[in-house]
Amino acid sequence: MYKTLLYVFLYFLMWGGINEMKFLLIRCMSEIQEETESPFFTSQLSDINVPSSYPPLGLLYIASSLENDRHKVEIIDLSKEKITVESLKNKLSSFDVVGFSVYYEDYIIVGKITKMIKELYPKITLIIGGPFCTFMKKQSLLKIPFADICVTGEGEEVIIDIVRYLEGKKNLSDINGIYYRDCKQIKKGKPLKIIKDLDSISFPARHLIDKYEYGKISNITLLKPKVTAMITSRGCPYKCRFCGRYGNVIEGWGFRQRSAENVVEELIDINEKYGSVIIYDDCFLVDKKRSHQIMDKLIDSGTSIELMIEGIRVDSEDVELYRKMKKANVKLVSFGIESGNQDVIDFYKKKFTIEQARNAVKLSRKMGFLTFSTFILGGSSIETEEHIENTIKFACSLPLDVVNFLPLYYQKGSALWHEEVKNKKISKDEYTVMADSSRGLGNFTPEELVEFRNSATRRFYLRPGYMLDQVYQAFLRKNFNLLKYGMKLITRF
Repeated sequence: MYKTLLYVFLYFLMWGGINEMKFLLIRCMSEIQEETESPFFTSQLSDINVPSSYPPLGLLYIASSLENDRHKVEIIDLSKEKITVESLKNKLSSFDVVGFSVYYEDYIIVGKITKMIKELYPKITLIIGGPFCTFMKKQSLLKIPFADICVTGEGEEVIIDIVRYLEGKKNLSDINGIYYRDCKQIKKGKPLKIIKDLDSISFPARHLIDKYEYGKISNITLLKPKVTAMITSRGCPYKCRFCGRYGNVIEGWGFRQRSAENVVEELIDINEKYGSVIIYDDCFLVDKKRSHQIMDKLIDSGTSIELMIEGIRVDSEDVELYRKMKKANVKLVSFGIESGNQDVIDFYKKKFTIEQARNAVKLSRKMGFLTFSTFILGGSSIETEEHIENTIKFACSLPLDVVNFLPLYYQKGSALWHEEVKNKKISKDEYTVMADSSRGLGNFTPEELVEFRNSATRRFYLRPGYMLDQVYQAFLRKNFNLLKYGMKLITRF
């Protein structure tokens, strides 16, 4: 009997049963309600391609690492549910650690929630990570003063090192890629470590967000439900000047891809449970050989899951590859064309031509894909009203189903941002700045840029030819959801 008890004890000790911790991971990007229903914070994001239409993939990867280490994890997505302060207070008492994925748009609300948690439960460890922390680093803990630890870069391995610290087995000073509080000081751990083998990372813990529904735009689903997301690479081999790239702030970040076998394994794994998956790599088709392999393997596997592919460069147009994409159930593709002017495209260092953009969109329409694209209006220092007019006309000339016209923002980490910091037009502590003429960052005021965007949107969607084409495409695709979205847009004008 004593021997049996000893084996049981050793089993629990070996597998961490005694040291099991409870983690609550939170994505904000929306609002938390007071009992009076007044919001802490309301996001002002566009409804097209907003992060709330995607699962919180970063948190799902972190959760997977924690579950593999035999800890309990719960995720709350505040972009998908409203939760009162009182109900959050009651929930917190059972957790050892609370973690937040932080974007620029929500660091204020994260600051308020972390303050509330520390005042109620000072022993709970508060961890922040995500893009805001990666770009702002030490400043993140100044902006969110009640957080204990800031994780920069990839967190799948770092979170386990933090667990070892909480277990008393590791020092914070020995953990890669973190900043942390030590009394009143903010200190730095070891240099950030990059995960080179992406195949070594466990698939996201999607079961933790089964209660939420993703993939909707204006409450309309363009893809077959249930919708999830995945990423097959990290980093980008290109250097577009407006892009806030991790590679600009993390030495050696580089472009890394998962193998075709690993990508298809995940797609097969989620095929039975999900109807659609959004692949939001920075440039999914950049490696043609791998792209062909993925599509070939998907066709051979006979999966029924539908794919939406973001981050497709127009110079990746390949008739044979696009045919395979169609056979592999790709339903929607998204481009970043950005301008209808070659000199502006060259200014941004996009490294493609107007003709390549036209050909890629035409081929996508020929394949029957839903086509999305973004365009930047008035962003560059060389851009005039004539350039803006050319971009609007170019967008209207393409067989695009959905467009998103945006003013340029100088984003921390982008080449344009670094240039203007050097020119002293932007402070190094600013995270995102509109291309405002009053600061010498463009040729138009913010009000003019917003009006350009609104006018471009009206002109694109209110064209009789576009409306008739969308009715035709709806019958051709046997999918009327995009038509419903178009009707919603029209009622706004």
